[in-house]
Amino acid sequence: MEIPVTALTAPSLEPLSATLKRETAAAHTEAETSRFMAQLASGALNRAAVVNLTVQYWHIYRALEAAVMRTADNPGVAAIADPRLVRLPALEQDLRAMAGADWQDFLLPTPATYEYARRLDALTPADWPEIIAHHYVRYLGDISGGQVLARAFPSHYGMTPEELHFYDFSAIGKIPPYRNAYRAKLDALPTGGGQRERLIAAAQHAFQLNQNVFESLALATLR
Repeated sequence: MEIPVTALTAPSLEPLSATLKRETAAAHTEAETSRFMAQLASGALNRAAVVNLTVQYWHIYRALEAAVMRTADNPGVAAIADPRLVRLPALEQDLRAMAGADWQDFLLPTPATYEYARRLDALTPADWPEIIAHHYVRYLGDISGGQVLARAFPSHYGMTPEELHFYDFSAIGKIPPYRNAYRAKLDALPTGGGQRERLIAAAQHAFQLNQNVFESLALATLR
């Protein structure tokens, strides 16, 4: 994805993490305050909505973590990839606890989730800026905002710790220092030749893909 330099409003010397935060701020807020996520966090939905969200996350993380593995030899991806962040085994534990060992037989991705995963599956090692962007959007979001959901789900929907492994990031230690170190690694990435612009555009697109998933879940909940 080639994005002209003029698409950025920040000076090129601004740290990448600061530019990413600013350029995705509106999309981030829109995703966090989407109808589905707002209702879910407030307790207005039901246990089935939590299960359905977890299913979508399984499909997204299956594709994202496979993309990271495909690109593990790239120095940029290697810098931010961390096995302590891997979520797929935790999601599988949660879904078995929530819905049984045969959950994949009857719990399906929404069309928006399918499209999100399809785009991640299509990424190649040459697309490493895009892979880093998706990594940034998903993991930093779950490290931070996901903790709000983890606290809300037991009281609102009776979820047990055996169903919430996905939100357990205790392996990384205290979240603020880890988040700061992650951003420092982003700032140290070699992103010349238009790669910085590709990464920022891909992060904006990743937020839109997530928003599409939340909208699809809202439609499914209203049926």
